[in-house]
Amino acid sequence: MSELQLEIEKLSGSEAKSLLLNILYRIEFLKKEEDSQSNIVQELLSLAEEVQQELHNEREFDSEKTAVHLICGESPAGSLRIGLSNENQIIGFPDFFAIGPLWKIHTDEGRKKRFEWLLDHINYEVDYIEEEYNSRIIKTLDQINTIPSSIPIILWTATNCDEQIALRYFLYLLREKKNDIYILNITEAFDQSKFDIRHSGEVASHQFKELYSTKSKMLITKEERVELENEWLLLSEKPEKLWIFENGTIQSVQEDYFDSSIIDLVQEIHNETGTIDFILTARVIGEMLSRYPHPIDHGFLEYRIRNLVIEGVFKIKGIPKSMRHYSVKLSASK
Repeated sequence: MSELQLEIEKLSGSEAKSLLLNILYRIEFLKKEEDSQSNIVQELLSLAEEVQQELHNEREFDSEKTAVHLICGESPAGSLRIGLSNENQIIGFPDFFAIGPLWKIHTDEGRKKRFEWLLDHINYEVDYIEEEYNSRIIKTLDQINTIPSSIPIILWTATNCDEQIALRYFLYLLREKKNDIYILNITEAFDQSKFDIRHSGEVASHQFKELYSTKSKMLITKEERVELENEWLLLSEKPEKLWIFENGTIQSVQEDYFDSSIIDLVQEIHNETGTIDFILTARVIGEMLSRYPHPIDHGFLEYRIRNLVIEGVFKIKGIPKSMRHYSVKLSASK
């Protein structure tokens, strides 16, 4: 029973709700059956066995898979899964590494500190941090740990801060594995004159399929693995909470790095309209995301806007429970 409890605790909020709904449907069906009490008890026991088997299957690796693909983000993982054939195992890491503490997140203590910072600062909708984040991280780490040594691992990356940090983190997590590991850099693989790909999340399923079948994948050497693993260890010692990718390197910056750009944008919108009216925060964030050449986490931008409200730079209208629920304007024109 203790093992079952541990597996249930790993479920995310949405997974637990789905499982509970399935159980209730089955029980409701049993209530309608005109059957003896002993048969109903037997059916309930059978249901309990099915639940345990499903939880067991979640942590077991499918032996029929011929390659494992590790990519940053669950949305890109979904597109990759559709694009590739069924013999490929796809693992999407549910995090955005360009924000938040990286300090020793390869340990329980480091992951706890990262979770606490995200919980205190980032205002994602539908209580993702509170209900989903930890369980999804644990589940993904379990999937990585159960990769057998007999099949190749393909690490998908791109030339941006999030995925370059993730590449080094993934290699550190895989440091004990003897698998052949390949790297496929999407930014380098695409013809940049035709496609301006900033992040794997911008790649469609058919494009993933074409890239995997036509572009060469770099087999990483032992020396290269060690070098990138050591780069991860250096990153994981830094206290900063915001990261950018410039001149081919990962750089830590202060949390207020984007503040001046946010203020300038709001001033620009005021100038365009000729009035200092309230602007929906979602619009400000959308403009910022479209203008910056590299991916930014929208939750981090919303956190900085709230901070500018606290500092008195912006006035606020509405309740800041999400970027769609409140508006801001400059307290005074610049």
